[in-house]
Amino acid sequence: MRRGLPVRAPLLQARALVAGYGTSRVLHGVDLVVHPGEAVGLMGRNGMGKTTLLRCLLGLVPAGQGQVLFDGQDITAEPTFRRVRRGIAVVPEGRGVFGALSVLENLRLAARPGVDGRRNWTEARVLALFPRLRERLANRGTHLSGGEQQMLAVGRALMTNPRLLVLDEATEGLAPLMRDEIWRTIRAVRADGIATIVVDRTVSAVLSVADSVAVLVKGSVVYSGPPEALRQDAGFMHRHLGV
Repeated sequence: MRRGLPVRAPLLQARALVAGYGTSRVLHGVDLVVHPGEAVGLMGRNGMGKTTLLRCLLGLVPAGQGQVLFDGQDITAEPTFRRVRRGIAVVPEGRGVFGALSVLENLRLAARPGVDGRRNWTEARVLALFPRLRERLANRGTHLSGGEQQMLAVGRALMTNPRLLVLDEATEGLAPLMRDEIWRTIRAVRADGIATIVVDRTVSAVLSVADSVAVLVKGSVVYSGPPEALRQDAGFMHRHLGV
């Protein structure tokens, strides 16, 4: 940090997290820091622990050791719904759209002010961000394309006016034009000051939106820092990210 610039306290922090399933340990002392308004790319090959880390941060997988802090408060033992109330929103892998509900019902179901009372993200603003959804307000979730479902999942998360947005496999299975739309959206969310954690297999796209990057290998962080330094290490990128 350069002299004269304020030091920002982390919004989300994982400290030496150890977690897994039954007797199988997946995370081995993972550290992760997300500052307010920062986009963090969580990267690694399949099976390296990315989804387990997200689930542990969200309280869906218990931490065997270590801590999770949000806005300086220890939330390691908190249930998921309390973490959500603190301002964490998730766009899950598989999207999780309510198929029997219309686009409008999906959005309105999630609508609420942020923890500070702000309503920066309204129905009108989400529909302005995703004009395609405006054309399909009466359509059920099951009648949308994969890209439209992803737009709806992102829009629904934004309707909670979150402080942190977590996107797991942000563009998986989408056509190129739809992928571009999602990356444009992530940039807009970042510009609005919402912190994000982005997991995606498109390495170049993640590096283009991230302020910092964490690379997981077999449940341990092997790189944590700016994307520029990662881009310059072609050998590391090839070994651990397959590019």
